[in-house]
Amino acid sequence: MQRQLTMSRSRGPRREGRKLGLGGRDRKNALSPPEFVPTMSLGHKFRFSSVTQTFTSLPITRAMLLNLYTLADTTTLQWRVITAIKLNRIRMWCQPPALGSAPSTCVVEWKGLNSPSTIHSDTAIGVRPAFVSSRPPPDSSNRWWSISASNESEVLVNLSGAAGTVIDVDCSVRFADDEGAVNGESGTGAAATAGQAYWNYLDGFASKILTPVGGVRVLP
Repeated sequence: MQRQLTMSRSRGPRREGRKLGLGGRDRKNALSPPEFVPTMSLGHKFRFSSVTQTFTSLPITRAMLLNLYTLADTTTLQWRVITAIKLNRIRMWCQPPALGSAPSTCVVEWKGLNSPSTIHSDTAIGVRPAFVSSRPPPDSSNRWWSISASNESEVLVNLSGAAGTVIDVDCSVRFADDEGAVNGESGTGAAATAGQAYWNYLDGFASKILTPVGGVRVLP
């Protein structure tokens, strides 16, 4: 009889927890709402291509990352949609050289004010493309969040590659909840449309070498 009573008492909370879709500690607070975080956050992959230009030690700053996705206010000003972004990984594919031409090389060089200079590179030989997949060095400032108005001029990484290089930038992204909007880069071409969202060049509007790909609207 004692065993039956014990089993009856233990099954009740478990069964009720399963009905509510709760587990572990949440079962104790089933009658009150769980913790809620309003900030929108996600992981996202941006893709770029050098199209026709070779590039060497092209610097990528925190400001350039923050300006990757903007909303045009006028033909010359944009407002940032991204208010915090963090680099997780960079992948580069460098097409194999044409017959008789010199081998092509892609390079990821991690910089950062609080980071050891670390170089990852690969060279295309024959029909094999060059490929580099690299994460920021552990415990370095390259892994820190880039936030509006916080050391935006810091160079996080230098990129080198041949014409036709494809670059994937894996990021963690957060959008504004109660933070005020910040002006993006100025100098947009007259073809920009107020109210339109745009992708920006990875290396910034002034350089315009690493162009967004994937059927997105590119900042003119």
